[in-house]
Amino acid sequence: MTTTTKAKSFDWLFALLSFTGGLIAGWVDFNNDEPQAAAIVVIICAAILGFAQPKNAWRWAIVIALGIPLVYLIATAAGLQPRTLPEPGLYASLLALIPSFIGAYGGVLIRKVMSSK
Repeated sequence: MTTTTKAKSFDWLFALLSFTGGLIAGWVDFNNDEPQAAAIVVIICAAILGFAQPKNAWRWAIVIALGIPLVYLIATAAGLQPRTLPEPGLYASLLALIPSFIGAYGGVLIRKVMSSK
């Protein structure tokens, strides 16, 4: 396996991990009254992926954050009811981009600090 093939396979692995983390965060938010639990899941998942692959931290942050509205759309289409709806609407769940980017680039920062020692 060449270096390029390895890098592409890791990209797919990290894409799958970020998508899974986003779905988990979305499910936590869907089944919770308060957004803090989902924000913690978003920050932790994004930080881990930002630490593991800092070059694509922005990508993982976006995929993780978009998992929240995706879960709302899929679950409501399946007939499930959330504990509370995001206020003032579903697009408010896009605010998850903020903790997602903070987590991802926090992970990048931790990696840079650890590698500089």
